[in-house]
Amino acid sequence: MGSGTRRTDCLRRIGVAPLMTAPASLQDALNRTSLGVSREISPRERMPTEHVDGYLEVGRSALRAVMLAQQLASTPDFPSILDMGCGHGRVTRWLRAGYPQAQITACDLLTDGVDFCARTFGATPVYSSRSLTAEAFPDRYDLIFVGSLLTHVDVAEWDRLIALWHTLLRPDGLLVVTTHGDLVAARMRAGHRYGYPAASITRLLRAYEHAGFAFLEESSKNIDYGITLAKPDWTLGRLERHADFSVVLYSAALWHNHQDVVAVLRRSLEIAPPQAAREGARGRWPRPHLMRTPFAGQAVRGPAGGRT
Repeated sequence: MGSGTRRTDCLRRIGVAPLMTAPASLQDALNRTSLGVSREISPRERMPTEHVDGYLEVGRSALRAVMLAQQLASTPDFPSILDMGCGHGRVTRWLRAGYPQAQITACDLLTDGVDFCARTFGATPVYSSRSLTAEAFPDRYDLIFVGSLLTHVDVAEWDRLIALWHTLLRPDGLLVVTTHGDLVAARMRAGHRYGYPAASITRLLRAYEHAGFAFLEESSKNIDYGITLAKPDWTLGRLERHADFSVVLYSAALWHNHQDVVAVLRRSLEIAPPQAAREGARGRWPRPHLMRTPFAGQAVRGPAGGRT
């Protein structure tokens, strides 16, 4: 059986698996973390802040995804964390509260957002750019969280960013990223156009169904940024181009009932299992059972949710 067939079988199981009960230990950890999370919001925050509790819940949802992936990967702790696409700290504040001893690096194109995270959450600042390389970062990381970045760039940038994260991730480190999948596509079919013309959304959806990936640029003047759709199978295939990436989680709409979440562990190739224990001729690590999580409440295909 080829790796593509195995991946399809895994994804099929996501859609039929019974809804699981949330681990009590995870919920307890989130409840304790909530007591210590900062409620200070930058006056230059670009995300909606009219309802502070709703704003904070988006960050809490991200930490919940990270903690779930951490449990599945059996990773004990994260001494060094990178929040890439940190903005003004919507998630960074939760990473600081959840892992208070960690060295956190905050990275974004928004320099004022990076400065706010450095000042407010004690993060090390890294100012991003279109040509960002690993040399810009002061550390290598046990956890890299990337929220709502692959949701806005084309395939070449996906590949460049994944290669960058692979370089920045320590062996046995965890990469947690979010994507737009079937739920966002369903919202578009239902009339939510995300600020784009209807005809453009129609073309985007056609490409998505045909190829499993589609990108729509924001405008003719900004062709490198827009909105991206990626099917689970396409996403996993892109990540698995790195032989030491092992998928530990894929869940639809896990981040704030909107964006899909995928987590991969960078295995140490020095302790790789015998060839016979690997998957196929390409030497892939056996993939853990992909699961439907209790938090999204949906399988791969689900109803519309709020925008993140």
